[in-house]
Amino acid sequence: MKRLGCGFVPLLAALISLSLGGCKTGSASDTWPKVLHFAYSPQADQLQGGSLRVDLMRNYLQSQLHIPVQVVLVDGYAATIEAMRAEKVDMFTGSSLTYLLAYQKAGAEAIAARGYPDGTVGGYRSVIAVPRDSPFHSMEDLKAHANDLVFAFAEPASTSGYLYPKAGLLAAGIDPEKDFKKVLFTGNHLASVMTIEAGKVDAGCFMQTMLTYLIAQHKIAPGDLRIIWTSELIPNGPYTVRRALPEQFKRQLQAALVAIPSKDPKLWTQLNQLFTTPASGPTMVAVNDATYDGLRKYASQVKDFKFVEK
Repeated sequence: MKRLGCGFVPLLAALISLSLGGCKTGSASDTWPKVLHFAYSPQADQLQGGSLRVDLMRNYLQSQLHIPVQVVLVDGYAATIEAMRAEKVDMFTGSSLTYLLAYQKAGAEAIAARGYPDGTVGGYRSVIAVPRDSPFHSMEDLKAHANDLVFAFAEPASTSGYLYPKAGLLAAGIDPEKDFKKVLFTGNHLASVMTIEAGKVDAGCFMQTMLTYLIAQHKIAPGDLRIIWTSELIPNGPYTVRRALPEQFKRQLQAALVAIPSKDPKLWTQLNQLFTTPASGPTMVAVNDATYDGLRKYASQVKDFKFVEK
């Protein structure tokens, strides 16, 4: 076991590496990496069966690439970006905002995402919610009482846990860092839901499918939270690789990811237990950096938002 660290944000946690076997065959170029380091974030999963999904993905990639795969479990998107920048990981899957940050900070490249047979990328939504006994029923209510309220984001590199809800607040006339009494980051979407439900904050945001999952699992009752804002559709985050990897290797890895539904139904079934909705899309599609230009343009319009921290 080895541990990696970074100082991007306070919520970073331990990195646990699991080295697994495999062998390189003559079909691969001599320039290919000897090992693929795949960063997997449990904060982006948080569902039962996570270990099985990791094992299935590792085994599948090894069978398709013919090299060993080392799975690096990373607590937090920021840690993932820092690990890729340090060349300690070669591949990860995370939010679309995480990809844009990794593109600038770590030389990342998007290669595949969940989507539709016509090649378009699916999506999901962000919500802002309050506890069920809250006196607030709208964004206008939050604005009227902002100076007395504590608001919870998930984490700075989260699309649905920071970027989109911040844009929603700004559109409602609320500058979160200036107008709220206090703003905090819970660290992940699950923590945001539970923090709001427990009444530890007055309002907060998270990925809508997290709430759907918790209700389906009877972890939370349908009426425990009141949603007062819902975002437009957010493009699914991609599988991302280090741009410096050999082109032939990246293309074979991309083809392997796109082929998961047909080549490994068991793995695909497990991946479908993640935070998916009909809008997420029924298959995997090839993507590239241009796929996320719309989100990049959207982020550039959010007041005071910067992709790269100074």
